[in-house]
Amino acid sequence: MSDWKYDAFLHTFSILVDLFFREVHPRGAWRVPRTGPILFVAAPHANQFVDGLRRVGLLIAEKSVHGFIGWGSRQTGSVPVGRAQDKAKPASGLIYLPDPINDPTLIRGVGTNFEKEAEVGGMIFLPSAKGQSGSSIDISKIIGPEEIRIKRPFKAKLPVQQLTGRDDVDEKGNLTNKDLRGPKDGYQGTKFKIAPHIDQTEVYKAVFNRLRSGGCIGIFPEGGSHDRTELLPLKAGVAIMALGTLAEDPDCGLQIVPVGMNYFHAHKFRSRAVVEFGAPFQIPRDIVEKYKNNERRDAIGQTLDMVHQALSAVTVSAPDYDTLMCIQAARRLYNTGKKLPLPMVVELNRRLAVGFSKYKDDPRIIDLMDNVKDYNKQLRYLNIKDHQVAYAKMTLPTVILTLLYRVAKLLVLSIGVIPGLVLFAPVFAASKIISHKKAKEALAASSVKIQGKDVMATWKLLVAMAFAPVLYNTYSILLSIKVYQDHLWGYVPEWVPFWLVFIAGWIVFPAITFAALRFGEVGMDIFKSLRPLVLCISPTSSYSIHKLRERRAELSEKVVKVINDLGPDMYEDFEQTRLVADPFRADGALSPKEGPPESGIEPTPPNSPHMSRRNTTLSSRAIPRNESFSNIGAIGMFATRPPSRSRSRSSSSGGGFGSGGFPVSSFTTLDTNEGFNEASNKIRAAMRQRGQLRRRKSGTKIKMAAAGLMSLFGGAKRALTGSARASELFPQTRPDIDGEACTHDCENCTVKYPRHFKVEESHPLYGLIKPWSTHVIVATSKSDWKRDVEDERGSVMEAFGHASKPSNGRLMLSASNMPTPNNRADYSQPTSILVLPAFTIIENVTPPAVPSLITKYINRAPTTSDPLDPVSLPKTIPSSKSAVGDMLARPSPHRAIVLLCSHRTRDARCGQSAPLIKKELERHLRPLGLDRDLDDERPGGVGIYFVNHVGGHKYSANVLVYRRPDAFGIDHVQRGKLGPGEEPQLVRPALVGEDAEEEGGVPDVGAAQCIWLARVRPEDCENLVRYTILQGKVVKSGSQLRGGFDRGSGLTSW
Repeated sequence: MSDWKYDAFLHTFSILVDLFFREVHPRGAWRVPRTGPILFVAAPHANQFVDGLRRVGLLIAEKSVHGFIGWGSRQTGSVPVGRAQDKAKPASGLIYLPDPINDPTLIRGVGTNFEKEAEVGGMIFLPSAKGQSGSSIDISKIIGPEEIRIKRPFKAKLPVQQLTGRDDVDEKGNLTNKDLRGPKDGYQGTKFKIAPHIDQTEVYKAVFNRLRSGGCIGIFPEGGSHDRTELLPLKAGVAIMALGTLAEDPDCGLQIVPVGMNYFHAHKFRSRAVVEFGAPFQIPRDIVEKYKNNERRDAIGQTLDMVHQALSAVTVSAPDYDTLMCIQAARRLYNTGKKLPLPMVVELNRRLAVGFSKYKDDPRIIDLMDNVKDYNKQLRYLNIKDHQVAYAKMTLPTVILTLLYRVAKLLVLSIGVIPGLVLFAPVFAASKIISHKKAKEALAASSVKIQGKDVMATWKLLVAMAFAPVLYNTYSILLSIKVYQDHLWGYVPEWVPFWLVFIAGWIVFPAITFAALRFGEVGMDIFKSLRPLVLCISPTSSYSIHKLRERRAELSEKVVKVINDLGPDMYEDFEQTRLVADPFRADGALSPKEGPPESGIEPTPPNSPHMSRRNTTLSSRAIPRNESFSNIGAIGMFATRPPSRSRSRSSSSGGGFGSGGFPVSSFTTLDTNEGFNEASNKIRAAMRQRGQLRRRKSGTKIKMAAAGLMSLFGGAKRALTGSARASELFPQTRPDIDGEACTHDCENCTVKYPRHFKVEESHPLYGLIKPWSTHVIVATSKSDWKRDVEDERGSVMEAFGHASKPSNGRLMLSASNMPTPNNRADYSQPTSILVLPAFTIIENVTPPAVPSLITKYINRAPTTSDPLDPVSLPKTIPSSKSAVGDMLARPSPHRAIVLLCSHRTRDARCGQSAPLIKKELERHLRPLGLDRDLDDERPGGVGIYFVNHVGGHKYSANVLVYRRPDAFGIDHVQRGKLGPGEEPQLVRPALVGEDAEEEGGVPDVGAAQCIWLARVRPEDCENLVRYTILQGKVVKSGSQLRGGFDRGSGLTSW
């Protein structure tokens, strides 16, 4: 496996995944260890090869290693594995259990020939039935042609029924009628398959070697893909791989990371998925010792239990499809407010599934499930979705106008859809026909599949990959022929060469198809919304939909009541950790972020099979817009993956400069023809610059005079206002105190600015920024805005622009990429704001509520000139003009907040610099455990946000660092006196806020400092983290410090 082949193959498939899926959100990617061997265990395996697009060496079924799949698996370092079920063949005769009570391991056949068809170590497979997967068992001994002995008895209801024909079998496979010792009278037996023994010695050796060398292996421990709603029994191979590696090298540091593959209609085009990384865990040494001391069965069993528990914590499992549909319906009925982001939907489904599994025999749950099933039947009868029932609230004129508007919009969109739909129709038809055919074949060959949908997405992709290039090539050839015949009815000039027409066809036809894809995606959503509008107008059905709405409201109250009754029994801190606000409480419900900031452990219900998982919920509830499947490359182990575009459908930034996931690569070395050409161009450019030297000298003189005037102005201003000098405002690094590292830039910087990235470097910076008292950062879920954010129509920023000014000084307003509650840039929905220096997050903010927010909160909040004294601020801010309820305030969990100007509309340099600086800062924060995703609410970290224009774009990158007092407990540490390679120990942050004082915390006084830097480059980020963020010191005061404040000393730069 070569790196470039791996990169090219993976990059190609990342584009295909972008096209097939509408959204793929990772959750908890920060959990993945950066170093050391890792065994990824993923489930459920619901999408065959599509699941395998990860940056690890995956185990792949040997039967699939042929053709294109085989070639691709070799490029990505996959390990082929032979599976018994792939070699299973129907055997002759029937089998049954002659004495299931006294001798449950003896199997007898009728018309069988075990001596010829079976072998010791092989396996017997029973057929699937009643929507349940068939069981399998190992053969331990062949007694004769019609008798064999299996390694252990069957322990489930279905296989015992199949082998005895009896009905008196409980769920654990035990026979209740002990008087009847044999099978049912007259029962002949069941059909079966036999598979030979598979020697996996070489596979295990390859896995052991890769893991011991620090590599990563990925495995789907269920043993095969399926379309069931619950996890299949895990195969022992995953435990053998982990235990075998640790037996050979106990100190290799192997960690197991569970990966939940949560799909929404996995087989459908443009569906959605959430990939959740669980908490890594290690196998205890006592289990490894058992494995080494020939207690392998016990060690393997305990390891499989640990893996199953870990996977249960990142997947949603239900006993059958109907139950899963009821759980999802209950989730929609429970969430009667704003739309939840996909990761929160998965987490809520998981909690409801756990609750159902625990209380499934409770009369309240039984009655509720019956009512939900009846509600689902009514929805299917009307052929509408649950969220469309809300249309019944609309008045008749509103319904008619909405219907006409959407029909008109649909007609406009069809202009962009129909050409591409016609062009690509053969591919759609072929992929659908072939995928359904392959699904039937897979279903016939499998004992675990229900409908075979798990192979459909794979075959749709494979067919499109093979057929689409042929189709586009055909269209391009036909276009060239038509141009040759009559120059496309005379529209193409005669001088245009035919080869250019062929190339243009390869550009135009895929572009038309892609446009149809994007327009069609929106158009399909609109088309699906037309039916409920028509039903609301129709006299025959409007009554039904209105009654259904009333029924939904009643059922929603019932769901909320049952959850509120049973929730505290499952979770002791139910109110503090609930995911969705209670819509029926008069005092307002706790939001998911109102729990105590020190809570880092997600509650696990008593007697639950789930492992305790730290921070899974509290840190990853809302997926940030700039984190997607593509961003997994930001993790250290994925570092060689080529960059990919953002997957969010509503992303306006795409892959261009300024988008959150856009990396700018450094230039290649000049050791090729292209490199020498580049060098020649540089030489010519230098010669041209030489001719302009005189003009530059005169311009330099003017700049020096301007710089002198600005410096003189700054000194006069300080004399008049009493503002602090740069050397007085913040401590500056010194080699004798802070070590020699403060004098050197980062030597291993991973990113660089583009070659033509230039900023103004001659002007003095310090003391020329406008003073401010309060800084308000508004969550918008995007990283670029209009030139003036107050012109964003319908936004909270616009409301601040029209509202009266605060009474306690100038308010600096910034839009940011902080995630909104619904994770979309939708100004019609409530959002959140961050108030600095108060270090407070205020939720449920709407434009009408801004005046109340200013008068009742901001006017009372601490300012940049206030001393570091506790200020009593309200936790609830009432607003009579808000239609969504009161605003809620809570402390920010971060110890420091970094703001980066990314306003590309104002200056392209900010759009280029901000993502690169953020990436480099996160690289240095990650080993310290301080990096935080946009939605990561673990206390004690560093939040990094993009904001709009703050002034001085020509000094890009502008970086503002807000810090709490002694943010990490090392402000006074002298690094220069530490030993070689020794780093100061960060102090765990104390709890802040009024509630925290009772638990030994400290009052929340907000930010102590804001250090405003400019001209920051990627190579500055290492010292920016080490000294500025961690210790509040400035490294390059003369060239980078613009100003700021220090409330502890009472000094400001203005």
